[in-house]
Amino acid sequence: MVMHWECIDFGGAAMPYDVVYLADRPDCVDACAAWAYGRWGVQKPDSSLEKARAYFAQCCQKDDLPLTLLAINKDTNFPIGMVSLWPRDDEGWPDKTPWVAAVYTLYRYRGLGIAKKLVESILQEAKRFGVDIIYLQAGSAAEMYRKFGFREIDRRDTNTAAAGHEILFCKDI
Repeated sequence: MVMHWECIDFGGAAMPYDVVYLADRPDCVDACAAWAYGRWGVQKPDSSLEKARAYFAQCCQKDDLPLTLLAINKDTNFPIGMVSLWPRDDEGWPDKTPWVAAVYTLYRYRGLGIAKKLVESILQEAKRFGVDIIYLQAGSAAEMYRKFGFREIDRRDTNTAAAGHEILFCKDI
C-alpha cells in the first residue's frame, strides 16, 4: 500500500507525501520510537526509549497487529508522521481492542491535515482486519478526534497527560 497525498503548507506551496507501511521503511523505526517515547513515554516510569524501539520493530508488518503507517515527505523522503493499530494501548481499559495509537505529526507539519489522512488510512487497515469498532485514548488532542468522528465513552484523571485526564474514544467503522 502506498497512498499519495498532497497538502498545502503554510507558505502556500504544495507538499506531496505518501502514506506507507513501516514494514516498507524499517529504517524509520528509530524515528517512530523517538517520537513516541518523547511524546508519551517519558511521562511513564516503566517506559524507555529501548522498549519503544522494540515495540515499533514489532510494528514492521502488514498482515497482523501491531502495525504502523508513516507519512513520508516525497521531497525529502523523511518521515513526517505516524499512526499505529495496536491490540492494546492502555492497562486502564484492558477489555478494549484494537486501538488507534501513536498518532504523531512533526510540529512543522501540524495543521495541514496529515493526522487526519493517517487516521483515515489506519481505519481502512482496521476494516481490512474485519474490525467493527476501534478505540483511542487522548488527552490534549481530544477535540481533533471528535472532529474525526470519534465519540467519548469514558474519562479518567491522570497525572501523566498534559490535559490532566485521558478520554477513551471509540468509533464504529
